[in-house]
Order: sequence, then structure tokens, then C-alpha cells
Amino acid sequence: MNKIYNFSPGPSKINEGVIKEVQKSIENYKDTGKSVLEISHRSKDFEEILEGINQNFQTLFGLPDNFKVLLLQGGATFQNSLIPLNIGIENSIGCLVNGTWGQKTYEDFSKIKKETVLYDAKNQPLDTFFNSDFDEFNKVDYLHITSNETIEGIQLKNFNKLNHNKLFIDMSSDFGSYKFDFDNINYIYAGAQKNMGIPGVTVCLIKDSFLIGDENPSYLNLKKLTNSGSVLNTPPTFSIYVMKLVTEWMIRSGGLEYFEEKSKRQSGLLYDFIDNNSSQVNCKVDKNYRSNSNVVFSFIKDTDNENFIKLSSENGIIGVNGHRSVGGIRVSLFNSIDDEMFEYFMDFFKQFLIENK
Repeated sequence: MNKIYNFSPGPSKINEGVIKEVQKSIENYKDTGKSVLEISHRSKDFEEILEGINQNFQTLFGLPDNFKVLLLQGGATFQNSLIPLNIGIENSIGCLVNGTWGQKTYEDFSKIKKETVLYDAKNQPLDTFFNSDFDEFNKVDYLHITSNETIEGIQLKNFNKLNHNKLFIDMSSDFGSYKFDFDNINYIYAGAQKNMGIPGVTVCLIKDSFLIGDENPSYLNLKKLTNSGSVLNTPPTFSIYVMKLVTEWMIRSGGLEYFEEKSKRQSGLLYDFIDNNSSQVNCKVDKNYRSNSNVVFSFIKDTDNENFIKLSSENGIIGVNGHRSVGGIRVSLFNSIDDEMFEYFMDFFKQFLIENK
């Protein structure tokens, strides 16, 4: 079988060393004679996995003492119901929307809290909102943002500069790819299937003061879920185990500093190449907000988009087609995309442009 180079927007490629460790554990977990697929979420084995993840998150992210780690099911979409049901009846929330996923969050929030405030960044410069003089955010108690819009290729890398001190951040597609501080963050959530593992588990980092308590049913009660230590009910044990292995691999690789440098370098080289070949390809994203995780562009000649995707697949490069809603090309540079993979793609990209001038 020819080697496959997976640049999919998710589920993303998993490091080969992690896959080998998973394979061993499926057959025999730590010489226990049973598979990791069989371990109980109430067992000592699983308790050690959860403890390992908490330690790894502390090492990677430097979690403040007043933040808890919660591992849930339901993906980021479940959060669109969980969050507005847990902010308190008396509190208000706003959504800074700069792309498709933020728009979906706003629409879902609005069904639960009719007074959800929209800050629409799709039709005006994002710089408008990243300004200390912008005081409209003060009208809401909480502010939600999507740090990386995978479809549009827009990333809010400087969200700590927003003029609000209680942010909710959907970091599903760039969580684990750069360092950030927690000064104005209240709650972060992220599906694991981009940088942190496989589908099935969502990471939530929660500030203690946000756990205000409510009368929601159990699986919609954020305080009860968090206080349970991620085992209120049966969690996705296998996905959580894979996350533990992925976080261990991340630490061995050099931590967030390494992945941030890699992400900036790879995306920078790709953006520079696109910009230097503007007669054939075009990236319309504002340079100040171009995503390091998802590089979105299109060919000037429309038929080249289809040909590029077809030839990519024939050369073992998969997952580079743009989202069906926008078309074009999307190259996802998540943590597992090493330099060998990236260079292979760039060589193919350069040759394609030469042959299609």
C-alpha cells in the first residue's frame, strides 16, 4: 500500500508511535491480560488514566489552580446547549461571530437564551473588536468566541486582547497548538479529534467561579459533571485513553512551544508560497487573522481546484478539499503534520503550479 499523507480537517492524523501503543493496549493493557477497551471507568486503571491526563494538562498548559479539567461526550455541538443552560437566568451572554461554527453557536444559544447578543464580525473588520476602546462587550456578562474557524481559515490568536474578562472559547481546532494565558478566560472547550486525539471526548477547562450551580438535569449540570471528576456516568474511556497517549507524545516532542513554532513555520511557508503565486492561487483571508491550523485558498482557474484534489489523492495526499459550503482547497496543519509530510505536500503543490501555468 502506498503511503497516505492525511491533511484532513478532522478527524486528523494520529502520530504513528501513539497508534502502535494503542494497538498493544487493545490486545493487552499493561500486562493485565485484558484489553484497554474492557477497563471499567470505576477501576484503578482508569483512575490512573484520568490522573495522568490532569498532570499532562498541567505540564502542557500551566493550568491555574482555580481551573478544573472535565472530559465529556457530545463534541463542541453539545456545548451549545450546555453553556447557556449553566450561566444563570440573570446573566447575559454575547457571541463574537467570525465564521460558520460561531454562527451555529449563536443560533443555538439564542434558542435557549433569547436575549443572546450578536457581535457580527463576518461583515466588518475583526480589528474593530480587538480594540481596548471597544466597550460594547461590557453589555454582556459572558462573551463567547470561536478561536479558529476551520471552514473560513480565520484564527483569533490574540483573544486575550478582547475587552472582556469572562470569555467562553470554542478551541476545538487549535487547542494544543500554542500557549496562551488564562487571565480573561472563564471556560474553554475543544473536541479532541484535531490536535488532542480521536473523536468521542471533549476537553473542558473550567474556572471554579463559573460553577455557580443550577437545577439542570444531571448531564446538563456543569457543576455536577465537574465535581464528579468526569465519571458522573460512563465516559468515553477509549477516547480518553488515546488522549492520554497523545498528551504524553506532545510533552516528549517539546510541548506547546514546539507545536506553536512548527505551526507558525509551516503555515508561514505555505501562505508565502500562495501569495507569491497570486496569478494562479488566491487566499482571501485577512493576513492578520490567517489560521495557522487551516490554510484555505482557491485556484484562480476554477477547474484547477478539482484537478488539484484529484491529483492529490492519486499521490497519496488526502483531505485537502475545501468545505462543501465554500469549495476550494483546505490544508490542515494540525500537530501530527510533521515536516516530512509538509515537505511532500509542498513539493507536490509546486509541481502542480508548474505543470498548470
